[in-house]
Amino acid sequence: IQFSEGGSAFFAGKSLPNDKGKLQASILGAVCGAHYVRQVAPAYGIPVIVHSDHCAKKLLPWFDGMLEADEAFFKSHGESLFTSHMLDLSEEPDVENIDICK
Repeated sequence: IQFSEGGSAFFAGKSLPNDKGKLQASILGAVCGAHYVRQVAPAYGIPVIVHSDHCAKKLLPWFDGMLEADEAFFKSHGESLFTSHMLDLSEEPDVENIDICK
């Protein structure tokens, strides 16, 4: 299951604030969506991978919020909430791309 920034905001509900630079609804939607998938998948007897879609520089608050949720989930469950994240800084100069990734 892949969560995009816009799809995550939609999952949380279109009436929630999703301010530029905060993306609080996108963070909430992605985190709730990941929890939902983890809870429902066993009912179907299937394994799942929970992944975030391309995250450009302007979406870094969303990325950081998901990483915070991953860390908290890991502390409680011994595994991350999301299976993987896609940080896509291909539009940025190489030096900036590398600096952000550090």
